[in-house]
Amino acid sequence: MKQHFNYFNKIGLLAAGFSILTFYVSTLFTPDPTLSSKVFSFAITPFFVGGGIYFYRFKLNKNMLSFAEGMTIGFFIYFINALLTFLGIYLGLLLSKSLFENIKSNMMNVLFEKKEEIINTLGQASYDKTYQEMLGLSIFDVAITDFIFKIAFGLFFTIIISIILRKI
Repeated sequence: MKQHFNYFNKIGLLAAGFSILTFYVSTLFTPDPTLSSKVFSFAITPFFVGGGIYFYRFKLNKNMLSFAEGMTIGFFIYFINALLTFLGIYLGLLLSKSLFENIKSNMMNVLFEKKEEIINTLGQASYDKTYQEMLGLSIFDVAITDFIFKIAFGLFFTIIISIILRKI
């Protein structure tokens, strides 16, 4: 399987390229591209992970796949996607402080709009704590949130796809 990691590296690079492109293209349509980035990640992750596992099973490994092989391939693909997207978003926001300020102000506006709902559900102390944490929001926080979502989606889809493709 080691000799095939170059294929999976390319798939992860392609997924990361699409993810970074989506993040920055969505800035043309919305002041906060983080939601569209998460939705896009949720949509493309199964295609790239599934494509990589499918390619390995049917094209490289003579129609055989163990669950561990599927999990390894999926991890490699979604981790490369998540890591490179993290770096792309982090470096891009470092270079474009105005974009980061737009994201932060949009998140603060959402917090203000949901103030009564948050206070009624969780209490004033919870709202105040959330407000203080939002004031301290950093570029790293935005990028690492995207990274964590990609890892979570990737793991979820890799498990499902590995089970399905192993059984077929």
